[in-house]
Amino acid sequence: MSERIPPAVRARLVVKGLTPPYLWALLKGTKDRLRGAPRPEPEEQLPPPEPAPPPEPPEWEYVPEGFARPAGGWDVEAVARAYREKWPGFLAAVEGPGPLGVNHEVPAGEPVPRDDLTAQQAILSFGYALALTVAARGGGGVSMLDWGGGPGHYAVFARALVPGLELEYHSKDVPTLAALGRELLPDETFHSDDACLDRRYDLVLASASLQYSEDWAETLARLAGAAERYLYVTRLPVAVRVESFVVMQRAHRYGYDTEYLGWVVNREQLIERARAAGLELVREVLLPAWLSAEGAPEAPTDHRGFLFARR
Repeated sequence: MSERIPPAVRARLVVKGLTPPYLWALLKGTKDRLRGAPRPEPEEQLPPPEPAPPPEPPEWEYVPEGFARPAGGWDVEAVARAYREKWPGFLAAVEGPGPLGVNHEVPAGEPVPRDDLTAQQAILSFGYALALTVAARGGGGVSMLDWGGGPGHYAVFARALVPGLELEYHSKDVPTLAALGRELLPDETFHSDDACLDRRYDLVLASASLQYSEDWAETLARLAGAAERYLYVTRLPVAVRVESFVVMQRAHRYGYDTEYLGWVVNREQLIERARAAGLELVREVLLPAWLSAEGAPEAPTDHRGFLFARR
């Protein structure tokens, strides 16, 4: 009995018999090459990409709820640490006859410049208020309260602007900054409470500070009561078309690692409250500084200075 041929082999023989020899050889060669080729390795499974970090919140933000929004404020060690680290550079920038465009509030790690035009205008306008005060005193000594004065930057500016000035300098600020002031300028007087308002001073200065008082109008009235001759409110963000409103600043890039709430004060309301406190406007100063908070009722917002005198 003949050996039975499997169907698959039989079908192969039939196909081979019907296929021309040259085509069969070509098909066989292709098959052999495919058998000898290495199998492709499976593609490596890469881990899914890391999700993108959330965007940084803006430096300035409009806060419609006002001072009800929680915020870190100024009384934090990070602010004192940043001031302390910049203090030697600040003193070096003020020293000598060069320009007084000294901006100590530079981003962390940057040198304190002395050629900042915005800073120079703010400092020289303070010099104008100081010169009027010295003249009113007949060239004698001047007592000064620096409200929100930190470690005493304006004491250094005052002595640079009027060499030989007999200055009785007082600064009022939060406890951490008042303590830093006593460390850096031990010959000056630093307060951490409102007892400093129980007397009068020839010049009361509020530079970049009035806006951080929740009840700025009440603070303005108290500062007016402590001013024997002049009150200079400066570096104040003002609104000219809308009512006063609140913004938040995240001051992380300056090394402060905190955020704080502050007013943008309606200009007319400020002047009206000062008049009610017994002051008149002597000079208004435009400062080349501004802030822009998305969604704010008025933006961008410029900064100004207001020199008031007791009537």
